[in-house]
This record gives sequence, structure tokens and C-alpha cells, in this order.
Amino acid sequence: MRRYYLMILVTLVTTLLTASVAVAGFCGENGVVRFSFEEGPDLVPVATIEAAENGVTMVDLYAWLTDVVPLKKNGEAFLGTAAFELKLVIEGSEGFILKQEYLQPTRQVGKELGTCIVGLNPGLNFKDGAVQLVHWEIMFQGKPEDVVFRLDPEGLFTCGQTEGCPESGVSALYTGTESGNSIGAIFGAGHQPAYLNYSGVPDLEAVHGTVTWQDVGQYEKK
Repeated sequence: MRRYYLMILVTLVTTLLTASVAVAGFCGENGVVRFSFEEGPDLVPVATIEAAENGVTMVDLYAWLTDVVPLKKNGEAFLGTAAFELKLVIEGSEGFILKQEYLQPTRQVGKELGTCIVGLNPGLNFKDGAVQLVHWEIMFQGKPEDVVFRLDPEGLFTCGQTEGCPESGVSALYTGTESGNSIGAIFGAGHQPAYLNYSGVPDLEAVHGTVTWQDVGQYEKK
């Protein structure tokens, strides 16, 4: 298992790539990371949550990879993800991440909660173009107002080391799976912000990069 994790993370963190890993490189954006205050699959990106009697507000926040277009390469389907990278940003109030959980055993490289550089074993398959990536438990003092959860594209370590990625403007990265023979493929994703106790009109438009999987052309629609 340790060797499997290492193979995935060596692929994702491209500064550690070796000749033993078949690398497709950056394949463009395919999908959107969406936040939800409910586990899913129906996603809830806007919520009002009151402080508890002890004066703190506890929030469950889930990140899902959605809107993934089914793709294939050399006759093999792109089935799911075995590693991903993203960085959560909390704006408007100071939130303390108490827990960061995944659906499968992981090898975590990110050194702080909210920063996910994660290898998964055996990997997560897409269902209707979506899969849950991570669950956070976040605590706020009192009742926070006008809180926005986003992803930080500048927090993607691997993007800066991967040809074609820095200029793409993607918000997250993920690889394929061993079963789909696509571990070396690194895709980007956009993101949709989420809003907690928001007094304005939430902007739920997804933030996209500028380079799509069609632009790169390594994969074709299934």
C-alpha cells in the first residue's frame, strides 16, 4: 500500500516524477469543485447556521468534484481520481478547521488543514460525473457573518511545476486511476464558492480557468 501511495503522489507532485511512471502531463480543465453544507449528492452551497449555546458555530463543509465530462484515450475510459490537490480559503471570519476527512485511506502531503495534496487507495470512481473529495469540520467563534469559502489557485504547488498549468488558471488538480491506466494524466478543475450567513446576493457562478481539455486535446469525449 505504501508503494501505491508513493506512486500516486510522485505523479501528482511532478518535481518528484521518475521514469517508472507513465506521464501524460497537464490535460486541461475538466470539472468544477463545488462546496456543500450537506453531504450530498444534492449540494447546498448557501446556508444560515446559528451559534450554539456554548457560543461557537460548527460547520460541516464538503468539497465535491462535479461536472466531469466522460473522456477516453486510446480506447480506455477515464474512470475517476486517485490523487488530488486543492487549497481551501475562508474569507469574512476566522474559521478553525478541526477535522479533515476522506472517503478512503490516504497519503497526505499537505502540511496544514485546508491544504489537500492527497493520494487515494484504490481511488474514487465518478458517478454521473461527480465524486466527493473531502469533508471539513470548521469552528467559528460566535455567529460568523458574510463568510465565503473559495479555492486558492495560487496554493497549487504541483501546478507551478507542471508545463502548461501555471497559465491555465485552474483552481484544483486531480489525476486519473491505475485501473483506467491514467494515473499520469493531471486535469484541472474550476470551483464554485459557498456562502455562510451571507447578507448579500451570493454569486454562484463557477470560476473557470482558461485552458480546457478540448484545448489540450490529449483526451476525447467518451
